Amino acid sequence: MVIGGFMLCELCGKEVKNLLHVRIEGAEMQVCEECAKFGIAPKSYSRKPRAVGTKMPQNNKKTVRRRPTRDIFDNLKIIVEDYGTIIKEAREKKGMKLEDLARKIGIKESTLHKIERNELEPEEKYVKRLEKELNINLYEEGEQEYSAGSSEQEFTLGDFVKVKKRK
Repeated sequence: MVIGGFMLCELCGKEVKNLLHVRIEGAEMQVCEECAKFGIAPKSYSRKPRAVGTKMPQNNKKTVRRRPTRDIFDNLKIIVEDYGTIIKEAREKKGMKLEDLARKIGIKESTLHKIERNELEPEEKYVKRLEKELNINLYEEGEQEYSAGSSEQEFTLGDFVKVKKRK
C-alpha cells in the first residue's frame, strides 16, 4: 500500500521507501528489510519437486520385478477370547498378587486388573511378558483358511443374515 510516497510493510506496518517480495509461511508478501529475514525470496523456492538422482537412458531400461505385497492381516495375532480368566488363574496358581505381577511386567496394577476382567485387551508387548512370566499362551493356535466356492454348496448372503419378521 502506498501512502504519501512511502509504502507500508504488510507484516509490521512500517512506512518504508522500498519493499521486498518474500514468502513467509506460504504467503507471498511485500515487507521491509527487517521483516524480510522471516521469509525467503521467491527465487530460492520452487513449487516443483526436485529431481532426485539421475534419469536412466531410455534404452537401458531394466524390468523391475515386484514382490507380491503381503497383507497385514496375514501375520495378525489373535488373542484368545477368555484371556483375562487365563491370566488370573495362572497368576493365582503361581501364588502371585496382582501388584507383584503388574510390577514384573511393567504395567499399572489398575490396567492389569482391567485386563483380568476382560475390559481391556493387552498390547502385544505385555502379552509377550505375561506369557513368559506366567508360562501361558494367550494367542490363538492354528490358522483358519477360508476358501470361496470350494465346497459342493456355496453360501449366500441369506445363510448369514437373520431376518426378523414383523408381527
